[in-house]
Amino acid sequence: MSSDAINLLQVILYLPLGFSILIMLFGRLMPEKKNMHKYIATGVVFVETVLTFTLWFWKFLNGSGEMITDDPVTWFSVQGQFKVTYQIGVDGLSMPLLLLSMIVFLASVVSSYYIHDREDLYYGLFLMLMTGVIGTFITLDLFLFFIFWEVTLVPMFFIIAIWGGPNKYYASFKFFIYTHLASLVMLIGIFYMYINGDGSFNMITLRDYFATSGISNGLIMTIFFLVFVGFVTKFPQVPVHTWLPDAHVQAPSPGSAILAGLLLKMGGYGLMRVGFWIFMKTSFFTSDEGKLVRLTLLVIAVISMFYPALIALKQQDLKRMIAYSSISHMGVVLIGLAAFNETGFVAAIFMMVAHGVISPALFLLSGIIEHNTKSHTRIIDRVGGLAEKMPYSGALFVFMGFASAGLPLLAGFVAEFLAFSSIFRSDLFPSYQVIIYVGVLSIIITASYYLWAMMRVVFGKSGEELEDSTPAKWWEIGPIYLLAFFTLLFGVVPGVIQAVMNDWALSIF
Repeated sequence: MSSDAINLLQVILYLPLGFSILIMLFGRLMPEKKNMHKYIATGVVFVETVLTFTLWFWKFLNGSGEMITDDPVTWFSVQGQFKVTYQIGVDGLSMPLLLLSMIVFLASVVSSYYIHDREDLYYGLFLMLMTGVIGTFITLDLFLFFIFWEVTLVPMFFIIAIWGGPNKYYASFKFFIYTHLASLVMLIGIFYMYINGDGSFNMITLRDYFATSGISNGLIMTIFFLVFVGFVTKFPQVPVHTWLPDAHVQAPSPGSAILAGLLLKMGGYGLMRVGFWIFMKTSFFTSDEGKLVRLTLLVIAVISMFYPALIALKQQDLKRMIAYSSISHMGVVLIGLAAFNETGFVAAIFMMVAHGVISPALFLLSGIIEHNTKSHTRIIDRVGGLAEKMPYSGALFVFMGFASAGLPLLAGFVAEFLAFSSIFRSDLFPSYQVIIYVGVLSIIITASYYLWAMMRVVFGKSGEELEDSTPAKWWEIGPIYLLAFFTLLFGVVPGVIQAVMNDWALSIF
């Protein structure tokens, strides 16, 4: 336990929510103070980032991934039966994602400076979304986890519906319907856990209870697939992926950055925390039923890596190409989980962090291109000549494109190397090696569509769309430099975050 650390976590969790309410009230009471909204929001995110990195250096820099938490407190109960506890904490799984959250939100809030319509509402929703994401990563009660999980839907829905593109209403409703319906299926799985877990929603209590309760493998499989529906839809993977390209294309660039960098990672985190971690003290995942579950994950992962990569290869809209790339990359996370060993779990977390800094940068770059073209287009064949017209943006596009393609010494390579190393050493490899080889081949396709896009966008013939372009402003390009820095740092010195992942993975196997 560490009460000081938990108090710091409480501040990190609720500070954005408090200022979210203040900004929206402030906007109504003093509508003439428009510029204040973005500066207040930026200040809040900056303070949050400082506090989170303080917690990191204070408790996690030595590589320990053990859980930091406090005793659960009863939040409410119904006649002593329906008991919901309030407990938050971080460990080697959630802490790297909490750090990622701050990096992405800091980059996104600064990149939002081009938004001038209804700024009070935008930045209020932005900070509310921040609270939802943080709460999802640090809460240790399933009921409270579900509340924070659902809270994120509301601000993202309005961010797309109000500040999105021409088909924003279609995309926002599709996003909400897909993810909310899947969440209801997940909720059924959560109640199955409650019913069979001695009437508790607390994750730590459930984990200890299932270790000795003699719960059947068939029941665990049922619970796993119920919660898996909710997590894999948010992730997303084939065949429940179709909401993502539409949401990305229509969302404003900062919204796309948060969607790719964090909301997708909520699905991966939930699968690891709820689907795997709670049942890790049982023998389920090494049983015949557990191997069937892991084989299912492997098949979904390979299909989701290969099929969206082929679709990305033929895309003309730059944001849509990056969106399909995100689906493909998230398959690497499932590869690591299917391997079910220490290296695989580290690979899954590392891939979420690596993709969480790479993909937002690419979406923000597509926003820079769109904002600087005459007709505000992202069509790849029409925005050529970026190296000539906007050299810094062009260089960053090449750098982040190579990172997404898995170039060595960049963050994406480390994650992919660990994931495939883990699956080749797993008990699934000898029998299902053909499936695994297909997943490896998807890396070649990923490199192909990024090289093809670079050739046309950066080095292609300059067209009239970028004739009047000007160098990107500091608030446009600065956040991408920040994301590029962490992409390089995690690739050259992966141990800065990998150590806590290793410690956490070793502690649960």
